[in-house]
Amino acid sequence: MCGNDSASCGPVSSAWLASGRTSSRQGTAVRKRAASTAPPEAEARELAAWQELVPHLPEGARLLWSALGDVRQFRRVLAEYGGRTLRIPAAVPKPAHPLRRRLGVQCLARLVAALGGTELYVPSCRGLLGRLRQQEIIRAFSHASARGQSSVATVAALAGRYGLSDRRIWQILKTSPRVPKGAEALRHLPEAAGA
Repeated sequence: MCGNDSASCGPVSSAWLASGRTSSRQGTAVRKRAASTAPPEAEARELAAWQELVPHLPEGARLLWSALGDVRQFRRVLAEYGGRTLRIPAAVPKPAHPLRRRLGVQCLARLVAALGGTELYVPSCRGLLGRLRQQEIIRAFSHASARGQSSVATVAALAGRYGLSDRRIWQILKTSPRVPKGAEALRHLPEAAGA
């Protein structure tokens, strides 16, 4: 995963951030696009959740968000290329190009405009997804305990539901994973992004 070490995110990371390409003008354009399409209430809530979550994501994901500014396109790139290095061409390639077929011309055009000619590590966000799952297990255990179910039966049921051992469930119950606000937005990633 791409963490605080900017070298691990590929050659674009620190240079791109230092160049100041994330201008307020781009932010205004993204807000105007979002306002002009008037997304339904559910999409607006998801966008707000992602905006709260993005500062807690690895650097590569933050760069993608700045370049795309669109929840669906952001999720598509994470799902298709999470955990791999993405080589972004200097110009939008022909329609038969695999990158264009996977991401679509609009998404690829935005990536080329912001990061063209560079490589970018696309994080899978598995660490955050794991903490989110742990938090979900702890919540389910607490809920079952409040209803009077036995701890042993609840742990066995949770182990079966999540495909984990009883021992691992007990270990998780002894932790208190910290999950940033808005992390539920990661649940909307397709299975290809890894859980």
